[in-house]
Amino acid sequence: MENKKPLIVEIKNLSKSYRRGSQIIPVLEDINLDIPEGEFLALMGPSGSGKSTLLNLIAGIDKADSGIVRVGGVDIAALSETELAGWRAGNVGFIFQFYNLIPVLTAFEMSSCRFF
Repeated sequence: MENKKPLIVEIKNLSKSYRRGSQIIPVLEDINLDIPEGEFLALMGPSGSGKSTLLNLIAGIDKADSGIVRVGGVDIAALSETELAGWRAGNVGFIFQFYNLIPVLTAFEMSSCRFF
């Protein structure tokens, strides 16, 4: 008998597009993805294929045009901006591709800084 792990990320019929002037540019169309708890995976594709958009949707940074994004059982689209900020603070960690560091501090020293 197969032992199924609970899903940490569940994406159903997800679509996202951006607007450039009067032009609508579809980035993700009808995406379905389940990621079981403890799974390790890599997201790969050419530039402009929607990798960052997908990650931003999973992290609650961006909102989908349609579909469901559930992380840890939480439908993040149903959260208010305040609830979403609290959820991100407790559940999401980011390592940005492009980052701005203060050159005189180490990463350890930066971790104890508070910026308001």
